[in-house]
Amino acid sequence: MQTFLSPDYLSLAYRSDLNFLVGRWLRPVSGDETRQGYALILQAAQQCACPYWLLDGRRRPPADAETTRWGLEEFFPSLNATFGQLVFMSQLLSPDYQALTDAQPAFQVAEQSPARTYQMRRFNDENQAVRWLQQQQTVPAAGK
Repeated sequence: MQTFLSPDYLSLAYRSDLNFLVGRWLRPVSGDETRQGYALILQAAQQCACPYWLLDGRRRPPADAETTRWGLEEFFPSLNATFGQLVFMSQLLSPDYQALTDAQPAFQVAEQSPARTYQMRRFNDENQAVRWLQQQQTVPAAGK
């Protein structure tokens, strides 16, 4: 396992045995910390050339509206161009956080957009989140 230097609110590790990057938010974070954290996640993914990310947000509350907009309209859509390939994100959330995101039209619009250049799924069970990432690794390149 390769670990990456990160601030006190984020743990980053590449699991070579599973071929995915694990980013765990360790406490509630501000909008600026969220942006900085995602930049660090992207840097770590680029260093290990890994497009499969398990992002554990169970210890943090949902982002504010502006940070959510930034993620859905700016950061996530830019991943393909920045990373150079499709990125698969398995977000691990508390049940309440997942229900909140499921109810937000912005998430539904982003997930159904034909212009989407990433794949994201939200889970509140870590085994399911890991299984989905593993399944994405077995999809033929033409399906990605």
